[in-house]
Amino acid sequence: MGYKKGKKFPDFLKIINILLFIFSALFCNACSKKDSIDLRLNTSPISIKKYNESNEKVSNVPAELGGDGFDGKDWETNNINDSIKSEKTFKGGKITILSEEPPVTLRPYGKNSNTVFNEKCIRLMYESLLQIDQLTGKYLPSLATHWKISNDKKTFKFRINPKARWADGKTITSEDIIATWKLITDEGLLDPYLNQLFKTFEEPTAESEYIISFKSKVEGWRQFLLISTGFIVLPAHYIKGISGKDYLEKYQMTPIPGSGPYVMLEKDIDIGQSISVRRRSDYWGENEIINQNKNNFDVINFVFSAGELVDYERFLKGEIDVLNVNKISTWFRKFDIPEVKRGFILKRRIFNESPKSVYGLCINTKKEPLNDIRVRKALYYALNRKKIVGSLYFNEYELMNSFFAGTVYANPENPITGFNLDSATMLLDKSGWKEKNSGGYLVKNGKIFEIELPFRKGMDRFLTIYQEDLRKIGIKLVLKEIDFGASVKLFEDKNFNLLPVSIFLPNIPNPEHILESGFGDTDNMSETEDKRVSVLIEKYNLENNPNIRIELIKQIDKLLIESTGYILFWYSPSFHIAFHNYFKYPEYIFDREGGVESILDWWSYDKEKIEKYYEATKNEKIYLDTGKCDSKYWIDRK
Repeated sequence: MGYKKGKKFPDFLKIINILLFIFSALFCNACSKKDSIDLRLNTSPISIKKYNESNEKVSNVPAELGGDGFDGKDWETNNINDSIKSEKTFKGGKITILSEEPPVTLRPYGKNSNTVFNEKCIRLMYESLLQIDQLTGKYLPSLATHWKISNDKKTFKFRINPKARWADGKTITSEDIIATWKLITDEGLLDPYLNQLFKTFEEPTAESEYIISFKSKVEGWRQFLLISTGFIVLPAHYIKGISGKDYLEKYQMTPIPGSGPYVMLEKDIDIGQSISVRRRSDYWGENEIINQNKNNFDVINFVFSAGELVDYERFLKGEIDVLNVNKISTWFRKFDIPEVKRGFILKRRIFNESPKSVYGLCINTKKEPLNDIRVRKALYYALNRKKIVGSLYFNEYELMNSFFAGTVYANPENPITGFNLDSATMLLDKSGWKEKNSGGYLVKNGKIFEIELPFRKGMDRFLTIYQEDLRKIGIKLVLKEIDFGASVKLFEDKNFNLLPVSIFLPNIPNPEHILESGFGDTDNMSETEDKRVSVLIEKYNLENNPNIRIELIKQIDKLLIESTGYILFWYSPSFHIAFHNYFKYPEYIFDREGGVESILDWWSYDKEKIEKYYEATKNEKIYLDTGKCDSKYWIDRK
């Protein structure tokens, strides 16, 4: 007997249908998880080798010039890597991580190349002459096996490893280093800072195919650091003889093969969506000491942000493996979910010694009334940092009272400016701002105390709190939302009173970097002047003892704080990340001074965890081990 069209199914058939749907959904979800994981592991390293150059060249070079029999006598080297090593790892698989913004160029040098994305990729694709051990601070071989510093510490020689090869198979020689130096000192790159930095050296000299010599025009320990670790070498057969201008155009979005463990192919570039790099099967340095158990993923896929909500959903679905959680509200509110409680997703707060960006308001000290330090201090007293961190950021941030917060360079004796409207009023009174108009604003010489503050989207959350507290002491703060480009223009033209800044700091401090072209010059960011700082910077630049340099930076730090050229905000003492629970990683998770890029060095897939992860998707009673949320390895070992 059939059913007439439009007649309802009996209840029992509906129930069976629903149960079948649920079973099918659960089964398909488990299958899709397994398929997704299997797909991640279905990878292999690649080769783009075009040339098959043997080691015959080295046999034709005399031993004393770096060829066969080179004994390194009177040279320095380091055959013992004191760094903490990761345990033996599984090599293979594809990892997908989030990158905030797509790059405007893929060039390692030149205009617009200094982006967060490029920094991550450059270190995977290209190499410098030496590296630095994260534990001891000692130099380690990279492209060079040995190095020598002259008695006057102005001439530096390097012996290039004869085994070193470009990704296309060509041998790396002194010619590549000379071609790279010529390129980065070409003004056509439109990168004046880079030009100026490397023009402090004379053109390097090739003493042989494997020995290169640099002569510095200036004194200072930083010169050897710069040329040995900050000089990324490019292949001469791509860049030799090319002008800076032509280089910018030719390689804007066309990657140049490097010597590092990864290579970028044009087919893996989808600007605005994702960019991948692939592990080389014939990487010349695979068995070098410094690379033991590193560079484990076959494919590293960078996907670009589609907005916080979309990124979060993609992460939950497993389309993104690791998420760097920048918003504290997201950390607390969006990860109290079953996936975290059951251990599918792990949360980690990682405390290490990574330099914190200087975050705050830059004060234009040449503009009235901000040229009066009492006024600047009053503005500082009016910022209720503790309230902002507590009410908006779950007390996860610490107040920034140093330009080198969270590192050994921070001076614990720096003066601390807390929230105190009475102190602010007293300072304003002493600086001549005593009278108020009918609207309650301070008036002096017929003008009210009014300051415009341009800001980036989202900062109004806490700037409105600042605005209200300034209103209480008679200062009118006018908030104006602008974009990044407009912010840069205001800074370049020095056309601002207060301007939000975030200054990224290198692992080894360069105080001139904070102040742009030098403290005491009229070109530094806040335009404050103090000859004592200039003297200390000069001493710092010439001091070879790293312990004495730390003390000099602390003195500089205190003077910078006392000058009140900035109103410092707050910083996160830790990284907040979330990731799917199928990875193996070292106890310290991130390098001593590293960030998310450490994942690309040391992490790998864990086949045992993958099996447990898959089993848990089929059985809701299975809970995976979540471990401790906080990782304080580097803090505890101090």
